[in-house]
Amino acid sequence: MKLIFYIFLFSHLLNFLGVFAEKIKENLSGINAVNWEKVEENKSKPLKKIIWKSYEGDKNYFKNENKESFSIDEFSESKSSEIEPSLWRNRMLRFSFEEIDMPDSGEFMGLYSIGAYERLNSWLYGGINLYGAATGRRGGFFTGGYTLGVEHQLTDNWILDAGGYVGAGGGGSAAQGGGLMIRPHIGLKYDFNWSSLGLNYSYVDFPNGDISSDAIALSLDIPFAAPTLNWKNDGQTQEDYFGADLSNLSLHRSHLAARVRAYYPSSNSKRTSGGSLDDSIRLVGVDYSYFLDENWFATFETAGAVAGGVGGYAELLGGIGYRLPLTNDDSLALLPALTIGGAGGGDVETGGGFVARANLGLEYRIFPELNMIIDGGYLTAPDGNFDTPYVGFNLAYLMQNFARDQKGAPLKETDLIQINKWRFRPAHQWYFDAQRKNGSPRDMQLLGGKIDWMVGDWWYLTGQGLSAYEGGAGGYSEGHWGVGILGPSWKNWQLYGEMLIGAGGGGGVDSGSALLYKPSIGLEYNLNKDFSLQTGIGKVISKEGNLDANTLDVSLIWRFGTPK
Repeated sequence: MKLIFYIFLFSHLLNFLGVFAEKIKENLSGINAVNWEKVEENKSKPLKKIIWKSYEGDKNYFKNENKESFSIDEFSESKSSEIEPSLWRNRMLRFSFEEIDMPDSGEFMGLYSIGAYERLNSWLYGGINLYGAATGRRGGFFTGGYTLGVEHQLTDNWILDAGGYVGAGGGGSAAQGGGLMIRPHIGLKYDFNWSSLGLNYSYVDFPNGDISSDAIALSLDIPFAAPTLNWKNDGQTQEDYFGADLSNLSLHRSHLAARVRAYYPSSNSKRTSGGSLDDSIRLVGVDYSYFLDENWFATFETAGAVAGGVGGYAELLGGIGYRLPLTNDDSLALLPALTIGGAGGGDVETGGGFVARANLGLEYRIFPELNMIIDGGYLTAPDGNFDTPYVGFNLAYLMQNFARDQKGAPLKETDLIQINKWRFRPAHQWYFDAQRKNGSPRDMQLLGGKIDWMVGDWWYLTGQGLSAYEGGAGGYSEGHWGVGILGPSWKNWQLYGEMLIGAGGGGGVDSGSALLYKPSIGLEYNLNKDFSLQTGIGKVISKEGNLDANTLDVSLIWRFGTPK
């Protein structure tokens, strides 16, 4: 059955590629035809005179000059007054749920997922996905990886959707083997304009483990658009970037927060091994919140344990909240929020993994772009034996996002676009002779991603997450915060160094309390203004466990910008 499904999926991919190739041929066949293009002589005047010019398929036949005498073809290297042909990129969030058969007779595990995708063209999309256990008895099962998919419009509303996911992870004492997860899917979506509801046939397979099951998955896609900002757009006026008509655009607030929390489990909280969960638990994590309008916001967060004897415990949650200002200058506000998701691992009895949390935060503005949030609340695992009040401390960096609506702050023509410079790094790592709790050290391989915020020209802050997929350590995952520096460049080469601190555990790896240190050095090779290749060597060291292994890293670097 699995082989038949793979062949069927591959045939559809080839068919879509063939259709795309035919479209390219059609475009090329008409290259000598006379085309007409509408050109605005001066967009600053209320009454615009339209000039029609003919050209023979060559965009260089005529060029518009901006205020600085640069042509539109030089936009990427200058501050052009013309709008880029593809200013906005279409993206989407995907939420899904499916139930798969487990190796034990009569056992099922419900998997939920959160994905963020970019539409690479009219029929191809790709992005990142996180999966977690929500029902069954495998709380703490998580995987993370990458999805590539294709879409084909069947009717005005019905869409054929097919794709594949490759990721790594595990946990919850599941039979995931080394941790590699492959998940092809195919199905139909119905487009409601504001969202798409999908029904898919999927196949979840852990090639070096015992989990292998087909499933029926429900999915919800929420589309959104974002402008294509790069590092060169810093300091450009909003009129120069978007054009004169900004009436249907606005700025939405968002923030990225580093957080520390302390859990104090209730007396009835248990370990999966059967004992009581008596000690307090310390966690570190990250939260991203996006404001839907001036007050309501959506939030996504993840965290892992670093103290409390529950190394490997992790959470992946999403929800909604409301910001209530308490002062006229907006420096103080309340942040009530409700979140749900998956949690478990580290010998914490969360049952199938589903958790719900009520949170109340008090936000105080320290600087215009930096807030401090003190919060507290209650988390419960209804299907398990884990309930806990908690308190937390958060530092939130404030950002902005452009949106095609009027629900946020209006844009002004003369305001400058201030760019946050980011790098995203899909990564592959090798750990050599990684120490195990039971048995001899073994090599293992990990898959993950890194996000860097360029604070200056030569240094950055970074957050990183990786999971094992090979080496008999399925279920081992880690997350880190840290700082990196860039050395002098020579031609296309540049040195870098990083120092990370974070949490890691699971998969039988001897990481102790889960607190890890991770120094590394390496080289970057710049391919162009947007992409680089990177390789480095380093160490991963456990504070209390015996893990002390040499590492090798290979990453692809993608540079992009977001508005401050």
